Amino acid sequence: MLALRDFSGGIQPSWEGGWCTNAVSRWLEVQVANLTSPQRWVQYLRLLQESIWPGGVLPKFPRPVRTQEQKLAAEKQALQSLMGVLPDLVVEILGANKCQLSWGLVLESLRQPLINRHLIYCLGDIILEFLDLSASVEESATTTSASDTPGNPKRMSVSS
Repeated sequence: MLALRDFSGGIQPSWEGGWCTNAVSRWLEVQVANLTSPQRWVQYLRLLQESIWPGGVLPKFPRPVRTQEQKLAAEKQALQSLMGVLPDLVVEILGANKCQLSWGLVLESLRQPLINRHLIYCLGDIILEFLDLSASVEESATTTSASDTPGNPKRMSVSS
């Protein structure tokens, strides 16, 4: 194995620590960075706002209950959209059926209220971390302590 590494220049086509793993890891990094970019967050928040408050106002009546056919059509459309996210190489390696089953499992898990609630909490946590509200609290605390003088009483600051 060592001789192979010496002659190949350190690049070995394997799934364990080789260039294949690095390529997949890099692709995932780029995709996650793209999906969590500030522009995407603005897009997500606008979509959420528009779905809750269409046109900026709360609807007077709730939406009509969707039929089973509408639900199946929406699920099929979501599955097709999710399949389009995967690069052709991944679909070719894993197979289209396994990819569809995996995405189907993701969609099925999103129908669970407990998982949805946890997902919302996690997304809220990510948004708050992204907005970095803790830095503004720390900034405020350092500004307050720097402005204290011996003649002024010390102010209590919130620490996280």
